[in-house]
Amino acid sequence: MPVECTGRNVEVTPSLRSLAEQRVERLERHLGGAAKVKVILSQEKHRYGAEVIATHRRRRWTAVEERDDLKAALALAFEKIDKQAKRDSEKRRSRNHHGAASPAWRMQVLSGEGLGGAGAGAARRGAASSDGNRIVRAGRLPIKPMSVEEAAMRIEGSRQEFLVFRDSSSEKISVLYKRRDGDFGLIVPEW
Repeated sequence: MPVECTGRNVEVTPSLRSLAEQRVERLERHLGGAAKVKVILSQEKHRYGAEVIATHRRRRWTAVEERDDLKAALALAFEKIDKQAKRDSEKRRSRNHHGAASPAWRMQVLSGEGLGGAGAGAARRGAASSDGNRIVRAGRLPIKPMSVEEAAMRIEGSRQEFLVFRDSSSEKISVLYKRRDGDFGLIVPEW
């Protein structure tokens, strides 16, 4: 789709127009379809400004950039538009397809059979499993005795997503984790 270029106190040269068209083609590749783009170039004293407004399927992104060089301002404004469009499409993809953008996490047992005969020692060092994922030991977690309410308060006040603790009432090791809906989940193993 052709780019609408407007110059305020600036002449829109063919090189600027071609730069904008190249960047629009790149943006359309990311979006997967035609986009309507308006480019407004301006000059105030010794500063050049570039404003880019892009619309695609009822979505709109705007970026404004000011620099000493007009081409640099235009390129940086398109970078901002690209970043906004990618972020928006990732949000839409993850919201609509629940996990299509993120890799599937699998829980594996650190044993010889589960890792294709590599053995538990190789698993601790980060050996690759049959599907290409690696198991990496991140460190040791201290397991402290506390109640479920104390564990919930501890997770709530931190950036942790889970907490391994020993339940003081049952003396069993439990895992408390944050759910996507904001609630907490509790895993208690049966022995």
